[in-house]
Amino acid sequence: MRFEGGAIFWHGFNKGRTVTGARGYNLRMEVPHYEPRDVRIAFEDWQRIPKVTCDGPPSSPHRYADGSLCMWYPHDPPERKWVFEDGLLMLLNVIQRHLFWEAWWRETDEWLGDEAPHGPLPKEPEREDGMRDGAA
Repeated sequence: MRFEGGAIFWHGFNKGRTVTGARGYNLRMEVPHYEPRDVRIAFEDWQRIPKVTCDGPPSSPHRYADGSLCMWYPHDPPERKWVFEDGLLMLLNVIQRHLFWEAWWRETDEWLGDEAPHGPLPKEPEREDGMRDGAA
């Protein structure tokens, strides 16, 4: 699959699997200078934006209420966030960077990346085809 590109080679995990309307990936991810994390990536209901969760300490200023990672501001333009067309390898790089920033923040109380306002997000507008922007 073109989306997976070199991700499986570089990060050494099995291909994704499809389960009840979702494609998912599970892998043990190295976090430079910190403990590795078990990461779960799920494209639920065939959305093009993943829900990413991991093991380890849940404390972070950049997690949603359900514990999933908040890795970019959803309403930023495409050049400021990961988009599906970037592929799985780029997503894995974003996740790894985020996990490093979380570990650093827990140690130093300093967030290394950009930050956007937090709180409830406005509802995503529907596209002409009747789907939301995150839909496949």
